[in-house]
Amino acid sequence: MRGLGLILGCLLSLLLAGCGYHLRGGEQLLPPELSRIQLVGDERSDLYRAVALRLRRAHVQLVSAEDAAVLTLGDIKVHNEAASVDNRSQVVEYLMLFSTQYTLVVPQHEPQQFSASFNRSFLNKANQALASSREQEQLKDEMLEQTADLILIQLSRLKL
Repeated sequence: MRGLGLILGCLLSLLLAGCGYHLRGGEQLLPPELSRIQLVGDERSDLYRAVALRLRRAHVQLVSAEDAAVLTLGDIKVHNEAASVDNRSQVVEYLMLFSTQYTLVVPQHEPQQFSASFNRSFLNKANQALASSREQEQLKDEMLEQTADLILIQLSRLKL
């Protein structure tokens, strides 16, 4: 009986794969006006590289032509705020705020400005300063990846 369930599961998987069914999120479908994009920003920044990689995966041609859509990435702002303190007025938990703005200019359309912001909390481990700084870097990297994903999601939902 167990073998029959396994065989049926494999057959169902083959049938779905054969008919062209794909799970959501595998590939972002961008409007045809965004098939060629000029990406503007700091080419050395991690956000620029992450967005460029995602655009290439979505089969977008990155060009420097004047007739292409222009996606301008703004600076990233990271700010830490005290979220909670203990009875000795020592900060126990911080809230990391991560935000950026970006603009899309499509020929013969109005410029559109977008923003992305995320926040995460992390504990202040005074006796483990190195571990705490590593945790902060991991959180920043995670939020940067989420920002790049969000940019492509917002671009895929545009009605031009």
